[in-house]
Amino acid sequence: MKNLNVKNLLAGALILSSIGFAGCEDDTPDYNELNNYQTYPLKELSAEAKVVRDYVKADAVIAHRGSTFWAPEETEAAYRWARNMGADYLELDLQRTKDGVLLALHDGNLRRTSNIESVFPGQEDYPVSVFTLAQLRQLDAGSWFNIDEPENARESFVGQKISTLEEVLKIAEGYRISRDANGEPVKDMTRLNEDGTWAGYYEFESDPLDNGNRPGVYAETKEPYLFPNMEEDLAVFLSAQGWNVTDSPKVIPTIAGKVDVANTMGRFILQSFSRQSIVSLEKVLPGVPKCMLLWESESSSYVRPSNTIESLAEFINFSVDYNCHIAGPSIAGTPNDYPELTEPWMCEMYHRAGMIVHAYSFDTEDQLRKYNGDYFYGGVSRFDNPNREVSGDFKYEISHDMFIDGGFTNLTDLSMEYQGRELVGTAQEVLDNLGY
Repeated sequence: MKNLNVKNLLAGALILSSIGFAGCEDDTPDYNELNNYQTYPLKELSAEAKVVRDYVKADAVIAHRGSTFWAPEETEAAYRWARNMGADYLELDLQRTKDGVLLALHDGNLRRTSNIESVFPGQEDYPVSVFTLAQLRQLDAGSWFNIDEPENARESFVGQKISTLEEVLKIAEGYRISRDANGEPVKDMTRLNEDGTWAGYYEFESDPLDNGNRPGVYAETKEPYLFPNMEEDLAVFLSAQGWNVTDSPKVIPTIAGKVDVANTMGRFILQSFSRQSIVSLEKVLPGVPKCMLLWESESSSYVRPSNTIESLAEFINFSVDYNCHIAGPSIAGTPNDYPELTEPWMCEMYHRAGMIVHAYSFDTEDQLRKYNGDYFYGGVSRFDNPNREVSGDFKYEISHDMFIDGGFTNLTDLSMEYQGRELVGTAQEVLDNLGY
């Protein structure tokens, strides 16, 4: 849903103003029970950690998997679209191939987002780690999208490839994969296996359709037991690519007036749901911004099933101990109906510890207005009026510390429009201009 009917929006504002932000779970405490959340003892980020936190761009628009709505997720099409659309960060899920290549893929297997059933029958549920990059390049990672999202289907999505981390970095820098006269990716024959066979890499070229935006990259590490020592591999790779800001980072040319996150100290952000991975990341990539993702689960890796003050405080204190500069909680509401971990009292606690809040995932204007606090301000956005005043009679004090600082979105265009940023065209027009 890109735009809400004004009458419905105002009605929703009145309803939400009258009930506050009650959680979606029965065991979520309401404000009448949260009389000590503001005084509950919390650890706080060190002065040095706050310097790293402040590398991160304010009000970041983070393109979740590039997009899951307008293009096949985590493919070149999705990331080129997000870059040209104006996202501040390109988000990806890191996994590793059998031959040690870091790539972008969300699911534990390739069944949903490729044609693996026909290419490697009987191996549909195998993890990425059993395939080499060259094997994965045989897969079509785009056709499934045209079936699942027929309203946004494009013939040019057929044959899209699984992306490597290197390719995502190159897209952020203004490159694309080179293609031959038939539109097929050009194989890089200077990067071969020991037996002389192609290793699965493609050549790059300056993207003639690049519009100058230079987003950063926001990468999630998966469970350590799936990819042992992946954090160490990532640190080595980022340094080699000039993207490790603590180790001789390269200058990435930018254009005045365009997104320039890629040329800042906040160019790369680490994120994980895994506490073990966060510990490893802090060891091998200190001084790089980190986000501790939150999910409601029985696992000790995640926030406890009852999102109480005590459980949230324990989670925040762990995050502070390992220099997580960002809290990444889920938001409620359609279409995902995730657990509510971004209520105002929770955001106040994240902020009091010195963390900023990047919540996930924003797919509607209603969600953007809710978690930016608009419904406490008569429906007025701080992007429209930074001096907005609280409008309504509430049983608790409202402050700017109770809302988000940025968000993951499948609709970069929607988040940019909400923030009042200049758009270069509609989502469809940007895809058209990129040749899709």
